[in-house]
Amino acid sequence: MFTRPFRYERAGQYTDACDLLRAYGEDAKVIAGGQSLLPMINLGLVQPGVLVDISRLAEGREITVQDNGYLALGALVTHARLAADTGARAAQPLLAEAARRIGNNRVRNRGTLGGSLAHADPAAELPLVMVALGASYEVTSGRVSRSVRAEDFHLGFFTTGLDADELITSVRAPVLGPGWGWSFQEMSRRDGDFAVASVAALIRSADGLVVEARVAAGAVSDRPVRLADVESALTGCAVADIAARVGPIQGIRPADDTGATAQYKERLTRVLVTRALEEAAGRSGEAA
Repeated sequence: MFTRPFRYERAGQYTDACDLLRAYGEDAKVIAGGQSLLPMINLGLVQPGVLVDISRLAEGREITVQDNGYLALGALVTHARLAADTGARAAQPLLAEAARRIGNNRVRNRGTLGGSLAHADPAAELPLVMVALGASYEVTSGRVSRSVRAEDFHLGFFTTGLDADELITSVRAPVLGPGWGWSFQEMSRRDGDFAVASVAALIRSADGLVVEARVAAGAVSDRPVRLADVESALTGCAVADIAARVGPIQGIRPADDTGATAQYKERLTRVLVTRALEEAAGRSGEAA
């Protein structure tokens, strides 16, 4: 596929990039690592007239464990760095594990946190984990900044709450608290392929009982989905009874595709949810 000619603009800071987005309107696309945008251009799915390059920005690369119990991540942090950073893994191992599962070495070394979140692929690992954690994204237009909850940001297939002149600048995710366990489960046809189904789970238990649970599923709807029915069913139950409490998964909308049928994805999601919750409960018990 041949791409049409396009204009290239390199932004020096986020405000410059937002100004360029306003100036060129819908014809402009932002590029950082390019691991989502370039394949879409090559397939002819996107034909931008202007590429706004933010890959050389000095800002947006921080990984900071804050005193208020949050992990702050710049939008230009690469997947590889997130997976390898010892501070990030200690503070929130669920995020580091999800980053480790993304694509292959090339994708992880080039792809960025903000790019994955803004692309909003329902099968992507990082949006799923952000929804499970209850993370929030810092977004700017270069004039005004705002904070958006992950659950409110991801609206559907490749659709987000970003305005046309806005960019994600950073993410705030809660660190793993005392007594919490975590798990990330994913099934794909081959290593590095998009997930057929994936699940992120966190559990806090005490004295063999589930005190609190957070669980979300990916690749089985048009966005990552918090499984509220599962969470409420687990509250107060014995850790040994988790599998019995996980019934048919509500709130997901899998579709038939070349990888699997919708019925298979429903069954697979239930299996992955059970595995994730049991592993998270085991880690919670070890942490208690």
